[in-house]
Amino acid sequence: MLEMTPFFVVFIAFAVVAGGVVVVGRLLSNQASMQRRLPVPALAAGGPRRNVQGSGFLSSLANRIDEKKFGVNSVLRTKLRRELVRAGYFSDESIRLYVLARIGLVLALPILTYVFCVIFLDRFAYADVVLVAISAVVAIIGPDAFIARTQRHLQQQYRIIFPDLLDMLVVCIEAGLSLEASFGRIRPEAAKRSRALGANLAMLGAETRAGRSTADALDSFADRVNLDEVRAFVTALRQSLELGMDVGDALRTFSDEMRDKRLLRAEETANKLPVKMVVPIGVFIFPVILLVMMLPVAIRFLSVIAAGG
Repeated sequence: MLEMTPFFVVFIAFAVVAGGVVVVGRLLSNQASMQRRLPVPALAAGGPRRNVQGSGFLSSLANRIDEKKFGVNSVLRTKLRRELVRAGYFSDESIRLYVLARIGLVLALPILTYVFCVIFLDRFAYADVVLVAISAVVAIIGPDAFIARTQRHLQQQYRIIFPDLLDMLVVCIEAGLSLEASFGRIRPEAAKRSRALGANLAMLGAETRAGRSTADALDSFADRVNLDEVRAFVTALRQSLELGMDVGDALRTFSDEMRDKRLLRAEETANKLPVKMVVPIGVFIFPVILLVMMLPVAIRFLSVIAAGG
């Protein structure tokens, strides 16, 4: 009975973790469903915030952290702030939460891995050293990998939404609204599909109302979104504003180009599909077909050999 104790511990731990994942998943799903139905919150004094923030305990703990003591100088802080904003984290305390996450992972993950190795892998020599080293590497690169993955996800989301957003902007411009008013008009519609994009548009409107020039605010918007299509869009707007051209004509031409690029991107994705299907077909489907074809031959061949013997 004592030999089965680790298996019961693993079973109980798995049940607890699975139950926690199910409960948290349901809560996050319900929260996401509610957030899609709500408009983007108004700009607070600290600026727009990402809705998925830490709890009150994590926020209070992060406020006690002085990032300068961990080597986060002004240059690194600016870089971290830009990367976190590109990932959709607009809160002022996002840098402190990022530092807290790095410290927590570096301390907790190797310790938990060592405890696991001591309990379950005590018979394997040097396995605990290797696993602890791997967990330390994962703890170091994990936060940056998570931020990069979130940025790629938001870029894909922006790339899908932006052509429709541009069409709405063209309609607003042709209806007689100014460029700033058009951005303010399309912001609620964009926020229904992407709260991060709605927050970026809200920051764009806040910068223009604070006295920043439209060209500089658009450059800042393109840097936050970090999308080639948006950079090209901002460049076209800057040229129209500097040269005195009609913004509506420039946006209409750019919208047609974006629609053609979206069609070309869809055709490119469709053309890549046969190449991507080669590996699954060769690894999973072709061996099964070969087995179905050769199995009757092999059975008959074995039966002939057995009858001859």
